[in-house]
Order: sequence, then structure tokens, then C-alpha cells
Amino acid sequence: MADDREKLPLDAQLLSEAIFELNVSRRNVNIYPAGHPSVERSLERAFNCLEKLFELRAEITLAIAKDTIVIDNNVLDKKNAAYREFALHLSGMNLAYVTFTTGVTKDELYEFLRFLSIDATDLPPEALQEAAKEYRLIHIKTGFIDYGAFSFGEGRTEKEGSGTGLWERYIRGLIDGTLQTEGASDVIQEIPPETLAEMLNTTDPGEIKEESCERVITSYMNTSPDTTFSSRELTRLIDFISRLRPELKKQFLSSAVKNVSTDIGATTRAIKEISVDKIIELLSAIDEQQVTIPAALKNLLDKFSKFYQADSEDTTFGDSIIADDIFLSPDVVNLLGTGDFESYVTDVYQKEIEKVLRFDISEVAAMELAELTRACSDEYVERFFNQTMLELISSDIIPEEEYEYIVNMIKEEAGQFIETGQYGQVLKILRVLESNLSKERFPDISSEALKEYKSPEFISQFIDSLRIIGRQAREDALQLCDYYGERIISPLMDALVDEESQTIRHFLISLITHFGPRVIPVAIKHISDSRWFVKRNMLLILSECGTKEVLPHVRPYCHHENPKVSFEAIKCLLKEGDSYGINALRGYLNSDNKEVVEQAIALSGIFKVREVIPDLTRMLRRKGISGKDIYDKIPVVKALAQIGDPGTLDTIRDVLSIRSILFKGAVERLREAVYSSLRHYPVEEIEDLIEKGLKSKNERIRQESMKIKKARSG
Repeated sequence: MADDREKLPLDAQLLSEAIFELNVSRRNVNIYPAGHPSVERSLERAFNCLEKLFELRAEITLAIAKDTIVIDNNVLDKKNAAYREFALHLSGMNLAYVTFTTGVTKDELYEFLRFLSIDATDLPPEALQEAAKEYRLIHIKTGFIDYGAFSFGEGRTEKEGSGTGLWERYIRGLIDGTLQTEGASDVIQEIPPETLAEMLNTTDPGEIKEESCERVITSYMNTSPDTTFSSRELTRLIDFISRLRPELKKQFLSSAVKNVSTDIGATTRAIKEISVDKIIELLSAIDEQQVTIPAALKNLLDKFSKFYQADSEDTTFGDSIIADDIFLSPDVVNLLGTGDFESYVTDVYQKEIEKVLRFDISEVAAMELAELTRACSDEYVERFFNQTMLELISSDIIPEEEYEYIVNMIKEEAGQFIETGQYGQVLKILRVLESNLSKERFPDISSEALKEYKSPEFISQFIDSLRIIGRQAREDALQLCDYYGERIISPLMDALVDEESQTIRHFLISLITHFGPRVIPVAIKHISDSRWFVKRNMLLILSECGTKEVLPHVRPYCHHENPKVSFEAIKCLLKEGDSYGINALRGYLNSDNKEVVEQAIALSGIFKVREVIPDLTRMLRRKGISGKDIYDKIPVVKALAQIGDPGTLDTIRDVLSIRSILFKGAVERLREAVYSSLRHYPVEEIEDLIEKGLKSKNERIRQESMKIKKARSG
């Protein structure tokens, strides 16, 4: 019978009532003492709802994912306020799931709700788990998020089944650029500042570029055209940056300064609510790292750093004071005095009242004020106004004159949206007009409006905005570019040709390559530009988007006077396995220019060009007469390892036999490079080298040999 019940689906209405009553009971237990009528009524309703659910199931599990409740792999409606509030509270206590089983009593349910009333703000996860054990929860099981299973550093592993590995994957995706910030914010914001700093401190600073920093900061601050950051996000950002190691601190601090400088209004509001110590901490970090900040932000920080924030029991906002809105009568005041208090209230009841009196409302008030402030911001009002106007012109309730008036009004708003990077709002306008045109709703007016949005002047305004603010709304920028299609490719390419900033060039190239093969004709047109960097960028685009049909246009540049151009052309050819590129690469391997040779060696390994193996082995066999000659063999060893041909191992063994009295240090570095690269070869072909390495006096060689041996045995 129990098995049959397990298969029954839960009633949606009954489930909704149960969660609603559990949430109400939780709040009542947190406010009122045991035995209070409000507690008893809500507890009775919650218990009855659970009893009805147990008629369908012997066990009910609520899985928690931040602000979401999941039951039977089904995500409950995120827009339901009761679901969201209950999920956020459980998530704030690091609960991953709660399971209710048949047999739960009303007293046990009350104990569970008492546990939920614990202030978890400053408690570590372990303390919460220990606290849960102190409550008599026999038929209610609680599962906590396992932070101990999380890892990020090289050589550390993630426990099987752990959900915390998701943080690691998201951070790595942001660093590598494989994950957009719009899809990452909800997960990234769950990471405590110290944990995020620890994760990033284990990475190589060379892997983290400016774009990587911006993606991490944008996600952690949750800044987008639809959101503004608060004092909570700013405080968390300062705590995160202060824990970074010096090599990373300047990179992330620079990105953070740019991020908060984009909305001085939000920054002003956030700084009003944080302590002077935090402002001084931020200023000290900026001064220590010599980070340049815009004048407006600097003036703001200087001004707030001089304020003295006196302690106050009242919550303030601007010139107003928000006080508790509950008034006590004189009788109640006398009761709470030193009179006959004990005659009316028991010791237990008194303790519960004291707990209520100690409750700190300031954080709740601050959250509500932040939400109110956001709803009153100009940006929010503009978006809401735009949505309202679009709904009006999408309906059949307005006459032609009003339709034309609203369409013209929306045009002015569109210009503002473009300037502020709100490309998603512009895309909504275009789609509504396209829909109206297809439905023949005032087609002349709709068609004329669309012509203006597709005009060279409007597209030029869009591209100017992309150069300034586009990187902060990358996903919306891509979608709007997709809408314009081939119409925008040439203007984007012209902007790239004239752009001086390397960072903006990279962004424009990412937009252009998004169009794939459609950009080939325009790139070929610009490749004849006399400026070497324009040629280089066009070759890079052709390499990303081209096919074999572009090879004849690329080959002439393999021997360009500027190596940056010639090697970009060779990369394009090697990507397609073209023999012309291989021959050009062999020519550079035999060049007298050392820098050119080094680049050719590196490309040989990256593209695994087997045809150049004879050239590389000849370099290794060449007798060195100086320490530099020996050091020059290290890149060759690495390139051969990337190619991974076992036929080169005899040459590698000859390298290990090199002896030198004068250049012992260089010889040791060469041997270390050999053993570091052996993992690329078949294990059965290098057993003799592993055994010799295990007996080496060089610690690094022994360690590399041990790693290979363990990998083989594993």
C-alpha cells in the first residue's frame, strides 16, 4: 500500500496551501511565543495540510535551490511569493532539502519551525547542522549543502554527487569566456566572498584577462540594465577583493571600479548604507594598487570617507526616519515595567517576549527600502513606461492618430535606450512593430518607423554605443546584432578598422565572428588595407569564420614583412591543413630571426604539424656551444611533445644524455622540460625513462616521473 501511495502525484492546490501555511507558521513562531493564538492557529492549518498530503504520499521532499522549490524534479512557480520567501529562508540556512514523513506530530512540526527561527547570519554551516540535532526532529529530515566538497585548485578533486562543484564550473566558465554573465549571476551570488577569493587565488594570474575580470565582477555584483546593486553587493565586493592575492587584486579592483562607476546614483545609495571602515578599506586598496578611478567616483568616495556615522536605533532614509509602527498603550508599558509583570507572564513567556524585543528589524527595512529605491529609479520607470506603450500599440483599442503619436514617442525612448546600453528594450520595440506590420495594424506608420530604426544613422548610433557600453550588455547586444543581420556587418567592420582600443577591438571581433561565414566577403575586402593591424584582424576573422574557399586570399600574406600578419595567415592555413601554410612554417623554422623561430616552434606544437618533425629533431640534435643554445631546445621539446610522435623519443633520449660542466643549470632545466612533457607520449614507450627519472637526484624530475607512474597504474 505504501508503494502505491509513493506513485500518486501531489495535489497542486493542496501543496500550495501546505507551503503557504508552513511559511506563515514560520513567521509566527519567529514573532510570537509558544501557546500564542496566532502560532496555534497557523500551526494547526500547516499540520492539517501535511496530514492531507500524507494521504497521497508517505514521504514529501522539498528540494531547495536558492529561491526555488523543487518537488519530484518539478520546479514550483518562482513568481509565487510564498514559495519564493520560504525557499529563500531555507536556502539562507544552507538547507538543500527538507523531507517530511508520515508520523510527524504537531509538536515535532513546531520544533522544526523553531529551528527555522534561528538567526543564521553569522553561523557557519557546521554550527547550523549541530543546532538541528538539538531539536526533536524524528519524522523531519534536513539535508545541508556540503561546502566541504567544494574545490577549485589544481590537483584537488570534487566529491561525487556534490552540488557545490557548480560554483567551480561557473567561475571557470566566466574566466574562459564560455559562460555569459546573464546566465551566471544567480549562482555566482551564492558564493561567500572568502570562498570566491580562495577559488580565484589558486588560478594562474596570466589566465585571467580584463574581460574575465569584468565577467566575474558583473556576475557577482548582478549589474545589468534590469538591476542595480545595493550596499550588500558593494560590501560583499569589497570583502572579496580584500582577500585576493596581490597579483590578482589590481586586475579585479580595476574592473570593480569601472563597474560601480557606470551608475553613480546606485553607488551613492549603496555607500550611504555601508560603514566608514568599508569605504576606507576600499580607498586604501585603490591607493595601494595605484588604480585610476573616474573623477565622479573619487569625489564620491572622498566625501563619504569623511562622514561620521553615529549609532542610532532608528533606520534612516534621506532626511526621513523609519520607526517601528507599533504603539504600546500605557497599560502595556506599565505591565512591561517592574510592577506586577510576574503575575501576568510566566518565565517561559517572558523569555519569548525578550526574544521578540531583541529582533533586529533594520536589515528587513533596508531590503524593503532598496526594493523601493530600485522601483523609483529613472531606468526602471523608463522600462515600465516603454512596456506599457508597447502593450498599447499591440492592442486594437487605440485609433490611428494615437498609434502614430505613441510610435513617435517610443522613437525618442529608443534613442535613450541605445545610449544607455538597454538593447533588449530596443529589440522589444522592433519585434512589436514587426508583429504589427505582419498583422497590417496601421502598416504605413509601422513600416515608416521600422525604416528609421534600420537607417544608417540609427545603426551608427547603435555601434557608437557598443564601443562605449556594449561589453556590459553583451548578450542583448548580440541579439540586436542578430536582428539587423548582414545589414550591420559592414558598419561593425568599419568600426573595427578605426578602433584604437585593444579591448574594444576584441569585443567588436567577437560580435563580427558571431555571424560566421557571412562576414567573409567584407573581411576579404578589408584585407587589402595598408595598415598591418587591419590585415591581422581580418586574417583572424577569416580564421574563425572561413572555410577552404578563403585560403587563396590568405596565402599571399604568409610572407608579409610584419610577423604578426604572416603568422596569423599561417594559423588560418594550418587550421585547414593547407600545405602552403606548412611549407611557410618550415621556412620560418629555419629563419635567422630567433623571435620568428620561437613563434614557428610554438605553432608547430599547437597545431600538431607532423610534417615539421624532421626540422624540430634537427634543432634538438644541433650541438649547443652556450647556455642559451641549451635553453633554446626547451620550446622544441615542448612542441614535439604536443605532436606526440613516439618516433621522436630516440632524439629525446639523446637530449637527456647531454652533459656540460659550464652550463649545468641550463642542462637541468632542459631535463626537467623533457620529463614534464613525457605525459604526452604512450606510457609503454617511455618506461625506461620513468625508471631513470624515479632515481634522479633532481626533485622535480622525480615528482614528474611519479605522476606518470601513478597515472599509468590508475
